[in-house]
Amino acid sequence: MSVTLESKLVIAISSRALFDLDDSNRIFDKKGEDEYTAYQIEHENEVLGHGVAFPLIKRLPMRAQ
Repeated sequence: MSVTLESKLVIAISSRALFDLDDSNRIFDKKGEDEYTAYQIEHENEVLGHGVAFPLIKRLPMRAQ
């Protein structure tokens, strides 16, 4: 049986809205993809801060399918 989204509310949130990615985005915009990739690798074990949409997602009720 296939899954249907009929009668479901679907919410799409970008990673930049869910997490604070301002620093990495600034590097991408100003220094390009190579510097951005290096920055991501250097910081891959750091916990990301909350973005503007994080409180919304925390308040949404989660139900198992």
